[in-house]
Amino acid sequence: MGFSKSIIQSTMIKITLLMFGILLILYFFIANIYWDEEVLKKEFHLLSIASALENKLQTDYTNIKLYKDNQDLSTKEKIAEINSLLRQDIADLSVKNPNIHVGYFDKEMDSVIFYTPGNMEPEKNSQLQSEIYTRLFQSRTAEFINESGVVDWNSQGIIAVAVPLYHQNTMIGYTWAEMENNNIYYLSSFEYAKVLVPSIILWIIVLVVIKDNIVRIKASLDSFARTIKSNSLENEEDLERLPELKPVLEEIRNHLENLHMLNMELEGSNDKLLTIMEGIGDGFFALDREWCFTYVNKEMRKYIGQENVDLIGRNIWDVYKQLADAPSHANMKQALAEQVSMHWEEYSPPENQYFQYHAYPFKQGLTVFVRNITELKQRDREMQRLERLNLIGQMAAGISHEVRNPLSTVRGFLQLLEGQSDSKLKTEYMDLMITEIDRANEILTDFLSVAKVSPDGTKEENINNVINRLYPMLQADAYNSGKELILELNDVPSINLNESEIRQLILNLVRNALEETAEKGKVYIKTYQAEEGIVLAIKDHGKGIPQSVQDTLGTPFITTKENGTGLGLPISLGIVRRHQAKFEFLTGEDGTTFFITFPLQ
Repeated sequence: MGFSKSIIQSTMIKITLLMFGILLILYFFIANIYWDEEVLKKEFHLLSIASALENKLQTDYTNIKLYKDNQDLSTKEKIAEINSLLRQDIADLSVKNPNIHVGYFDKEMDSVIFYTPGNMEPEKNSQLQSEIYTRLFQSRTAEFINESGVVDWNSQGIIAVAVPLYHQNTMIGYTWAEMENNNIYYLSSFEYAKVLVPSIILWIIVLVVIKDNIVRIKASLDSFARTIKSNSLENEEDLERLPELKPVLEEIRNHLENLHMLNMELEGSNDKLLTIMEGIGDGFFALDREWCFTYVNKEMRKYIGQENVDLIGRNIWDVYKQLADAPSHANMKQALAEQVSMHWEEYSPPENQYFQYHAYPFKQGLTVFVRNITELKQRDREMQRLERLNLIGQMAAGISHEVRNPLSTVRGFLQLLEGQSDSKLKTEYMDLMITEIDRANEILTDFLSVAKVSPDGTKEENINNVINRLYPMLQADAYNSGKELILELNDVPSINLNESEIRQLILNLVRNALEETAEKGKVYIKTYQAEEGIVLAIKDHGKGIPQSVQDTLGTPFITTKENGTGLGLPISLGIVRRHQAKFEFLTGEDGTTFFITFPLQ
């Protein structure tokens, strides 16, 4: 992984590279100047030597002409004689210029008359001699010859000067002077080194000075940063070196103060929001798009059963597993995918509770409000039940007046006729009719009991005493049905109650429990004191109450028994209501427990 350089480091590198580039360009530019200057010097020197030789030949040309016109001599002999004539002059030139080679080419003889050994070797390159002669003939002035690229850095090739030789305005040949160009390279390099070395030293000094200033600037900027961080003027002396930063510092301080105030306001708002979210009675949580918690309030942690666990960053489907298999899973995914609000209710079997959900999507995830509406559902059911009971009460009041009187009259006449009857069969029929009329009267009495608003004849009594007096009868019922009745009575204070109604309540609930419990099963009667009051709990070991039955529990005339009237539980609930008690139940596969909580006096 690479690390980015600071602006200071980057600036130093850029300055170094820039100066190095400038120095490199200057190096080639100045080197070329020195090279050209040295070449010009040498060409001028060669021109002076070639011209001197040309003047010498002009002076001696009369003698040279004699040898050239002598028909008795061959070409080689003519060349030898001319060389002999000019030997001393050529020797003097060679001594004075040891690194320079000279020669003379005669066009009339089409031969090199003489030359001192060198790179050019004209006699081996007649084409070159012809080209030189042609150029001289055309320009009629001295020509500079660059052989094998003299202006380069490989130290190869030569430079030469050719000067035309005229006699009577006719070009009869030329003289030349040549030298190797490596001497020029060494000389120009030496001269340039005299400039290059001081330039490099100066360049290094400049870099050191620049670096020192940059280091100082960096130190001042570091001091400036510390001043901003500490929000003080302890390093004001360092800032004197960079006065340009003072207005910036003031501006930054103003922004920092504003930012601090905004942060304080934001923290205050955040604290208020958290206090509100933690204080509401509903569960609330927020999720990111990966279904991980970003916030969970206290009430929601209670719902999940993770009150003392940090849930932030954990996946909801791992933490709240029962939700993963519920309709809430699909609803929440739909809300997030379609970016629409979703509202639904859901029953949770493990807790036997109802929850209401409100999901609101946003760009980064999803927020969900969860409300426990179990009590609301129970109140709704209770209100529905009370409405039904009220209706039944009104019916019972009318029936009691309109039906009981005719039934009493019929029963009286049946008893009279039964005493006058001489037929055994008729007597049996009359007994049966009287029994059924009595049963009808009992049903009417039960109706009136359901509709009754307050208990009659209450007195202070300990509920444990009522249970103990009933126990022999209840134990007999349990024994006859092959089951066991167990009492778990704790010390509880006395309360105001109607003993007759409480006896009927206990008989109804215990007999229902015995009917639901399998043979050799157990039924428990418990009493204990809780914060809300005195609790009477009756537990069976049956199969539990189905959800469909729970919704209609306590509704008159609705029963699951073949011979039941459907009034037992409504009568019991009426007794509970008249004693201002609270009725609850907990049911499951291992049985059902009814809880009746009587308020403390």
